[in-house]
Amino acid sequence: MPWHRSLLSLICALPLTTHAAEPLSLEEAVGRALQSAPQVSARTANLEAMQSLSTAAGRLPDPELVIGVDNLPVTGPDAYSTTRDFMTMRKVGVMQAFPAATKRKLQSERAAAEADVAQAELLESRLAVARDVAQAWIRRATAEASLNELRTLESDLESQASAARGAVAAGRSSTAEALAAQAAAAQFHARLLRVQSEVRQATFELARWLDADADRPLAAMPALDELPTPPAALLASVHEHGSLLTFESQIAAARLDVDLAKAQRRPDWSAELAFAKRGPEFSDMVSLEFRVGLPLFTKYRQDPQVSARHAELRQLEAEREAELRMHTAEIHQMLTQWEELGERVRQYEQELLPLAHERSRAALGSYRAGRGELRLALEAYEQESEFIIEHAELLNERGLAWVFLRYLGREHLHEQK
Repeated sequence: MPWHRSLLSLICALPLTTHAAEPLSLEEAVGRALQSAPQVSARTANLEAMQSLSTAAGRLPDPELVIGVDNLPVTGPDAYSTTRDFMTMRKVGVMQAFPAATKRKLQSERAAAEADVAQAELLESRLAVARDVAQAWIRRATAEASLNELRTLESDLESQASAARGAVAAGRSSTAEALAAQAAAAQFHARLLRVQSEVRQATFELARWLDADADRPLAAMPALDELPTPPAALLASVHEHGSLLTFESQIAAARLDVDLAKAQRRPDWSAELAFAKRGPEFSDMVSLEFRVGLPLFTKYRQDPQVSARHAELRQLEAEREAELRMHTAEIHQMLTQWEELGERVRQYEQELLPLAHERSRAALGSYRAGRGELRLALEAYEQESEFIIEHAELLNERGLAWVFLRYLGREHLHEQK
């Protein structure tokens, strides 16, 4: 029956509707972004390429087919004949080059080191994406919290403006007070629009990573009073952080480049096995030939390469030291900022905001009872709205510091599926 089909369609649609309305947590936002971010996909493809190349590195070169004619006469009665002269031979053979075993071993290790560099770059990219998404999520969460708190004041300000107009009509108040109430309401509305714009901008930033999921309501803010990793552990594991891991991998690869440059002083060799066909009156022949490279002028060829690789290694080590110092200082700064902002946020939550709320309600009650001035009530609500916005800004700044300290290493990243 038709109503049965309608009921079945409604039941089937319920889980989808419920899922679409589920709050979006910070953890889920980061996990979804890591699965679809093009930066991560690009780094993953690069890692796969480096791993594929490492499979081929260090192996023997392909053998070469040798085909030719030796001792072909070009003058006289036997010119260009391949059978009449006893020295003429039609040759076919195989040649195989044998680079030094040390070189091949180092080439294999160098390719593996390049894959390690790609792995470190992938981790660094994932950490950067996680930080950007988490910061956008916190920016939207704090802006929405501020917007909701401001909207609770909107009706009180409108009622103040309405009461002021009524008092003017009844002759109990001046026109200036009514205009002041309207101006305060307009100023408050402008603040509300600015906060709404902040929410939209943060949502657009989330949409860069999450598409349609960016419009979902947000879950509760994570606890910012505790770091996932203690400060002492963060400073002790600084070499394992994403930006430093890339340097570690690059330096390991540069050391192998030095060893490879030194290995060029070792000679390579090759072997060639050939079968030579002569004329029908002469016997066929087999030849076996070995060739050995002679690196006699290392001062002008191999040694400059070794010096260049050493210089590149020193450059990377100096850059790593600079990054280490800067990164350690940045962690100290962020830890200090996170702690100081925590104290300021607690002051707003425990003292300034409750006092401002009580003051504005008391001033409004006194004005409505005819015992207080409208100016005092307007000032109280203006201060409360300023405190709400300032509290949201401080919470956002603390959240950004918390995100930076959280996503320094791989331990808090979602694994891609």
